[in-house]
Formats: sequence, C-alpha cells, structure tokens
Amino acid sequence: MKKFKFFISLFLLSTYAIIFVSKGYGQQLIKIEPFNYKGVKLERGNLERQFLEVCEYYRRLPNDDLLKPYRQRAGKAAPGKDMGGCYVSHNPFGQYLSGFARMYAATGDTVYKVKAITLMTGWAECMDPDGFFFAEKNPQLIPYYYEKMVGALVDIYEYCANKQAIVYLDRITDWAEKNMSRVRLYANPVTNDGGEWYTLSESLYRAYMLTENKRYEELAKVYEYRDFWNFFYKGKGTEIFTRPGWYHAYSHVNSFNGLGAGYLAEGDPYYIKTLINAYDYLQEYQCWATGGFGPNESLLPREKLITTLDSSTNHFETQCGSWAGFKMTKYLIRITGDARFGDWTEKLLLNGIGASIPMSADGKVFYYSNYNTGGGQKSNINAEWTCCSGSRSEAIPDYHDIIYYKDAGGLYITQFTPSTVSMNIAGSHVKITQETRFPESDIVQIKVKTDVPKEFSIKIRVPRWLAAPMKVWVNGIETDVNVDSKHWAVMNRNWVDGDNLRIKLPMKLWLSKIDKRKDFPAAIMYGPVAMAVREIDSNPVGKIDFKNLDKAFIPSKGDPLTWKLVADPSVIIRPFYVFKEGERYFLYLNPSRDISHTTDKSPK
Repeated sequence: MKKFKFFISLFLLSTYAIIFVSKGYGQQLIKIEPFNYKGVKLERGNLERQFLEVCEYYRRLPNDDLLKPYRQRAGKAAPGKDMGGCYVSHNPFGQYLSGFARMYAATGDTVYKVKAITLMTGWAECMDPDGFFFAEKNPQLIPYYYEKMVGALVDIYEYCANKQAIVYLDRITDWAEKNMSRVRLYANPVTNDGGEWYTLSESLYRAYMLTENKRYEELAKVYEYRDFWNFFYKGKGTEIFTRPGWYHAYSHVNSFNGLGAGYLAEGDPYYIKTLINAYDYLQEYQCWATGGFGPNESLLPREKLITTLDSSTNHFETQCGSWAGFKMTKYLIRITGDARFGDWTEKLLLNGIGASIPMSADGKVFYYSNYNTGGGQKSNINAEWTCCSGSRSEAIPDYHDIIYYKDAGGLYITQFTPSTVSMNIAGSHVKITQETRFPESDIVQIKVKTDVPKEFSIKIRVPRWLAAPMKVWVNGIETDVNVDSKHWAVMNRNWVDGDNLRIKLPMKLWLSKIDKRKDFPAAIMYGPVAMAVREIDSNPVGKIDFKNLDKAFIPSKGDPLTWKLVADPSVIIRPFYVFKEGERYFLYLNPSRDISHTTDKSPK
C-alpha cells in the first residue's frame, strides 16, 4: 500500500511538473534567452546613431498633442495641437507608449519612463467607467486598437515596473470581452469583424505570462488564427492563396508571433512546428533580397510578387514589417537555440528599418521601401502619424535585444555591431565588447573583461552568406572553428581579463534571385548587404557581367563598400542603406526594364 501511494505521489508530481513546463513558467521551453534590454549598450556606429535620433524625435513629441483626441472624446479640456493625418485612424498612440517603455529599458533614462507613465495616466483619465478607451466615439477597427493598447500596457508593466498598467489592462479588457467582435473574419483587416484580430494572441499571451491571470490566456485562445496557421502546420504554405482574402503582409506575418508567445505560454508543439514552417515559407517565397516582404502590403503568389517590381513602388512596409520580423526571429532563436534565424534579423537591420531615412518633423515616416526595376528613391510617405510611425518607436529600441542571447553556460552573439554586454556567470561579472566596422569591414574584435578567470562559452552565429569559412584568432593565435548543429561557432575556454577574440567573416559580391529558375529580376549582394546601382542615364543591367561579379567590379578607393564597373566606371554600386532621401538607384535589376522616374508617395 505504501509503495502504491508512493508511485501515485510520484505520478502526481510528474504531472504537475509537466503542467508547469507546458504553461511556460519553466525554463525547459527556452533554449537561450535575450537580455531583455538589461546590460546591453550600443556603441558608436550606425545602429547607435539611428537609435539616438529616434529617441530624441519621440521624446520631443508634446504630451498634450498626443493626448488631445482622447481628452476631446471624453469632454475634457484638451490643450495642444491636433496631430492630424492618420493619428486617430492608425492609432499609433499605444505603440508610442510601448516605444517609450522600451527606450527606458534600453537606456535607463527615467525621462522615457516618466513620459510613458504620464501619457498612460492621462489616457486612463479619459477612459469611461465601463473601460471604453478609444480616441473616437465610434472606433472603426476595435481589435486593431485594442491590441495596441494591450501591448502598451504590458510593456509599461514589464519594463517600467508600473503595476497600475495592469489595472488599466483589466479595465479595457472588461470592455473588450463584452463588446469586441468574435466574428473574426478571415484575412480581413479593415472592418470591426476583422480589424486585424489575428495579431491579438501574442500580446494576450504575454499578458497572461506576466500576470498569471487566466482571462488573458482564454482570450488569447479565442483570437488564435488557426485557419491561417494550419496551412503552415501542414507544410502547405503555398496553398494559402486557395482561400480568398486580403493577406495584409504585416498583420499576417505578425500573427505568427502569436505562435511564439503561445508556445512559451502553453508548450504545445503545434506552435513551434508551425512557426518554423512559416519562417521557412517566408524566406523561400515572400522575402526580397533585403529581408523585406509584402509588395503593396500583400502576401502574393511568387509570380504576382515578381510583377510588382515593374508595376509598383511600394515593396516593403518597412517599419512594421521589420518589427514583425524582429519579434519572429527572437521567438525562434529563444525556443530552438538555432542561429540560422538570426540571418533574417541581420537583413532587416542592414537593409530594412536600418536603411530607412529619418522621419520628418510633421510625422511622415519612411513607410515603403522601393525596389522598382525602373529605378527608385527613398522618401517619407505623404501622410502623417501612420502605423509605421508607431512601430518605428518600438523596433529601433529593440536593437538592444536582438544582438546577444545567453544561457547558464555563456554568451551567444547573433549580430555584428559595435556594442557592449554585461552579464553574471556563476557569480562572476563578465563584460564583452564588440569592436567592428561590419559590414564595411569583415573583422570583428571581441574583448573580454572579467573579475576572475572564468570558464564559459562564446558562441557566434555562422551566417549562411559567408564566402569562405569563418576564421578565429584567440589572443592573436589562429584556432580551429568548431561549428555545432545549431550554426554557432563555439569558443569554450577559461577566459581571463583582457582576452581578445578576432573573427573574420569573408564576404563577396553575389547575385540574389527571387526565382532561382530565372536569371532576373535579381539583386546584387555583398555578404548580407543589398547593393544598389547609383542611377545613370539608362538601365545599367546590360553592362554588367552577372556571372563574374568579382571581376566585373573593382573597389572604389577611399569609399567603403563601393565598387565601380570595369566596363563603365560611371556605373557605381553602393549599399542600399547609404542612399539618402531623393537619391536615385536601381536595387532589383532586369535587362528588359526601361528606366522610370515614377514615385508613389500616397498611403495605402
């Protein structure tokens, strides 16, 4: 009898342990962790420059202006100026709150924490007793607006440690549970029965994991996008177009982040299998050489996608799309521990949001990237305060959370950029510094500072684009590179203060084709960098020997990552990210395309 009771007790303990893990509260579901902004600092380089510019831009937005439509709707005194443009219809206010919370987490500067909480409090003062919280009396896209505020309040709770945010989250969820449509129209982002409800589950699962309040878990399950996800679970992503609808690119890709959060919360293998399949589908059938996706904001069959390079100038919803991609790759790296997913992060950092131009003072943002084969240029959209102005405030602070990961045994480096990370390993303080001009240089210097000698591993992502094997020197001595099954170069040793790791990442010019069965359209790449041809008087494609790019071009002395065409030195290629506003370029090349000077700046 005693033995029977013992086995019953053991069974129950095992069952509870399985439940504990499946709910995401145990680390067993996570292979490696990002630093969640703690201890990571960008150093002098392109990412730091853009981050500081963005922080300063949003910090200067007047609180009274941001709160004005909420106060007007509530019948309160509403000083300040009208934001105008898409501020109410696209509702970036919640995204700005998230951005400020993340800026605070990244910098520790309380000015961003104060701004986030002050704006949240002013907004909450306009909330009706039943939890109605919108900027207009008859909101047009309730799920879309609700999701942004859920994300904002979760971020303020997590990053600013403000418990009042959860009080407000409960209140708006009281209203949402009673009033938000559960029709959940498939692939319909523009009505209240649609309204991009399929992006909701990620934020709700995050709320559940932070608060342990099951109402958020239950509501997240209601708004899971299983009808869409199941195509990918079955490995049949190309069949999504057999079901009609508008596959709004950002929201459908962002819906996959509900799979990542769902896995962490529930532990169901369905989520991670579907997420991996979705990632592979996007890379194979939807992503441009830049890492961008969604011409005219749509997922399209590949043949139709290719035609947009001739017919459109709106090839990537740059800020929102980069934000969705950052989150998706972060979930995948955390859960699988596989470095390969960092390749997409890198493309978006260099060629997506990292290649965008600054916002204009009146709220116009670099909304679309233009890859037209007839030539393109960078410009901000001719509409103020769009959704991309919101996701820009979230995504660029996230630079601090996508470079490094960790586990109990050491550090993982996924992105190559000047930065510093501090961490504790078995009670010892360790500081790692990256010094590099990558991608302008193929060398990365990694310096170790530690209180006492400490054994741990430094693992470095081995990119798919390498032109030759990675080389590594430890304290000036070349060492063998051990690449594991998860695409990490593993350096495990007893590190001492002052140790230096030198990495060489060989790169070359190569051609990226959308459809590998066809030579064109194609883009010239250098490692992970999308190159663009500076515009000349005619389409330059006929002058380039694409089968011998390394011989067709010679480096331009004194100009980093700039090459001249041997056959015609007036043809110059440079990284897409260095082109300024209004400069003409060719990114995707097609010999049958005439030069064009059309530019569409109108919002979709």
